[in-house]
Amino acid sequence: MFPHLRIWLIAIWTSSVAGAAVILGLALGHYDVATFLWAVAAGLLIGVPAALLNWAYLRPRRASAVGVLGQAPPDKSVAPVVKR
Repeated sequence: MFPHLRIWLIAIWTSSVAGAAVILGLALGHYDVATFLWAVAAGLLIGVPAALLNWAYLRPRRASAVGVLGQAPPDKSVAPVVKR
């Protein structure tokens, strides 16, 4: 199974952090290639761990809401039927 949530979170976090670093560098007046290389490094070093922590935070909630295999969890308010 392909980890869609993880891939999307990593892409969003890394691009957001790298974009913020580029904006900061350009606002400070650094108009060279090194600004973009530092932004890539910051995006990877900060964005990937942040995305994985965010995934670890979101995944248990989804797994408990959907169920292990995508099935709804059993309703605990209904008493189980006992066959004799």
